[in-house]
Amino acid sequence: MSIDPAAAAHAADADAADAPAAQDALARHGLVLRTLAPLSRGVDGADPARAEHPAHVRHTAAVEKGFYEEVPQGAAADQDLGVSADDAKVLRGVYLAADDPARREPVGTFVDWTSRLTTSPGAELPVWMISNVTVSPGHRRRGILRGMMTASLEEAVAAGMPVAALTASEATIYGRFGFGPACTGRSVRVDVRGDVVLAADAAGRPDEDAGTVLREDPRELAGVVEALHDRVRRGTPGSVHRPTGHVIRWEDRSAAKNDGRGSGLFAAVHRDADGAVQGVALYRFDGWEKEPATVSVEVFLAATDAAARQLWRYLTRLDLIERLRMTRCPDDGGLEQVLADRRRVRTKSVWDDLYLRVLDVPACLGGRGYAPEVAGEAVLAVADAAGHAAGTWRLRVADGAGRAERLADDARADLALDVAHLSAVWLGGVRAGALVRAGVVDEREPGAAARLDALLAPAAAVHLLTGF
Repeated sequence: MSIDPAAAAHAADADAADAPAAQDALARHGLVLRTLAPLSRGVDGADPARAEHPAHVRHTAAVEKGFYEEVPQGAAADQDLGVSADDAKVLRGVYLAADDPARREPVGTFVDWTSRLTTSPGAELPVWMISNVTVSPGHRRRGILRGMMTASLEEAVAAGMPVAALTASEATIYGRFGFGPACTGRSVRVDVRGDVVLAADAAGRPDEDAGTVLREDPRELAGVVEALHDRVRRGTPGSVHRPTGHVIRWEDRSAAKNDGRGSGLFAAVHRDADGAVQGVALYRFDGWEKEPATVSVEVFLAATDAAARQLWRYLTRLDLIERLRMTRCPDDGGLEQVLADRRRVRTKSVWDDLYLRVLDVPACLGGRGYAPEVAGEAVLAVADAAGHAAGTWRLRVADGAGRAERLADDARADLALDVAHLSAVWLGGVRAGALVRAGVVDEREPGAAARLDALLAPAAAVHLLTGF
């Protein structure tokens, strides 16, 4: 979950403000921002009991209602509290000043926690994760979103976090807070009617060690998908360490579905010649009432190219199925190269997926890898209304490493840009040249954008494996 439409409308009401001013704005409307500390499991590892944490339960209910979802009850509510505890999530809520959080739902919700972000293959940084942001339609334009965001980012900076991350259901919400879209995602449909041939097979280049792909029960794969995701994530810039809720879904243990007894999820597991798991696809049948007969691929993870090809051979040969639906596919054209007939792949939608917000410029620019054959420098004048990343910075790249140093504010810069645009180009998923052509980044030295793009070019496609 990211942010609801009511919060989107609310976001347009204020310019940058410091934390005290943001809280004063709430007070003028009879509102107060409260923070619910992270939960913890009992000594026996059991989920926290909802009866003991009524404020957390009501906060969760407000989030679910903000996204028009069913509010979890019973064991599902307890499991939800356990997920929150495992991730050490901090729940922030804006309440009517006289309300007791244990008795009344907040009119604004916001959740943050710490995780890890892959910045380039083999490199990662701590990341401040933000999600579950909602604002009640009856309380728009009262400083609610700004108050929650300001408090969260200032806490992130105080904790030494170099970058914050979120996903957004609307594209125009977060730029004012310094967030920029760092990569795109896409959903695809694959026509699997008739004989589907992989490009490698058509070229007479079958895999020498194909391994095996077997259908298995996700409920019997405890830790398997999680471990594979961690391997793949570490090589995928723009991906984050899995939130606990994903592990529950991967293993089909959600108490909200069929009382935790399984929901019809299947697993295709690829093992190499040594028996090691190298790929997993999680999928489910959409039902006989749907035409054409469709299988939804909910998770696709492959640690090797051979595993990916074998999984696609398996998925395209499912009996009685005419179409595959994949809701989170890399937007790099790679799938089209896998099939001999690329026109079988149809992009259904493309969206701005991961949003990043640079908080510490030297830590971010120094915390990712660079191509070893690339060397050079760029001087960037960064504007940041909140002040966290503001300044003029020189990025120097050599021998696969980068270093940023602060210069005098009036030093001559090659490019002038807002922190939202620096955040967008940082991992290389967005090109500075495109932002110059769009008129939102000022190129002060001819060719500077192209030079910066060459320095920041990613070693692998920037892609968010798991939403949050």
